[in-house]
Amino acid sequence: MSKEDDNKAVVGRWFTEFWGEDVNLAVVDEIAAPDMLLKYSLHDPRRGHDDIKAFMTDFRAAFPDLNFSGTA
Repeated sequence: MSKEDDNKAVVGRWFTEFWGEDVNLAVVDEIAAPDMLLKYSLHDPRRGHDDIKAFMTDFRAAFPDLNFSGTA
């Protein structure tokens, strides 16, 4: 695969496993940098694996039917 295809696969996995219908929080540990900064409108920035996973856990509690998808 080309570098572009590799990058598309990582982004696709992030959207599918983090923002998709069936969340997989392990994806944060597997592909995100340890000091990743997540900025999402109307929320304070979140930094680091544990903080980002806590964000999504709370977000899913508020919006249990959340499902984003994308095309590459």
